[in-house]
Amino acid sequence: MNTFYKKLCYRTVGRHIEGSSLENEISTLLYQAEIKMNGTMFLSVLLTSSLMLSLAVGAVFYILSIELFSPLFAALLAFAAPAGVVYFQLTSKIQDRRLAIDSNLPFAISHMSILASIGTTPLNLLRMVASSDHGAVSAELKKILYSVDTLGKDVIGAVLDVARTTPSPHMRSLLIEITRMIHTGGGMETYLHNRLDQLLEIKRQVQKELNQSLALFSEMYITFISTGVIMSVLGVTVGSILMGGKIGPFQASDLFGIFVYFIIPVTNVIFFVLLMVVYSPHGEQK
Repeated sequence: MNTFYKKLCYRTVGRHIEGSSLENEISTLLYQAEIKMNGTMFLSVLLTSSLMLSLAVGAVFYILSIELFSPLFAALLAFAAPAGVVYFQLTSKIQDRRLAIDSNLPFAISHMSILASIGTTPLNLLRMVASSDHGAVSAELKKILYSVDTLGKDVIGAVLDVARTTPSPHMRSLLIEITRMIHTGGGMETYLHNRLDQLLEIKRQVQKELNQSLALFSEMYITFISTGVIMSVLGVTVGSILMGGKIGPFQASDLFGIFVYFIIPVTNVIFFVLLMVVYSPHGEQK
């Protein structure tokens, strides 16, 4: 992206939102999604681009006298749409990372328990697992080693930093427990064995609940969306025949257009957003 445009966005918007709670939340999301961009700059570019798009869309609707929406509503919709798309992309990337961490975590914990059983120190344990092929779990542990080896942080501080930002609640609880055992010198081998059994049981339970909820959502989609839209179209057809081609102030062809190009897409989008919210990175916290 053009550096001049970024600077312009920052001078226009960024200095007003820097340090705000929204900027801090976006920075956390960007870190979890592994997008190397400052939260203030990200919001500045997003808000400025959305504002320019909304002004352009509003002007087009006003100049061409498009009657589908009012120019103000079209401008507001054009301003809000990019934020929704960007948030969905961020949460999708975070969700993918969380799933990748959770799928590799049982194997990483099993490796840790073997290392702990032969007396490996916590830092060397993290170092050896990070250098192994445990996918996203190894990537998270490498962040700890980078903070320790390159930035000079102490182990506990580095582990807690990653625990605060990792998208996986299971990884977070594991790292926090590791810091506690570093403090107290507790039995890491016993904890890791118990944690592995607990994690596998949680995964079995979550898989069962996932299958049940997906079955429920599929029934909802067929019953309320697919069947509902079909019955509505049939109602429009029958109503237009009985009322001479018009239903209220609308022609039958206009109502068909509304159903095909507006109601059906909107209902599918709403259903998709519902799925996204239920199965978002913040949904499962077990």
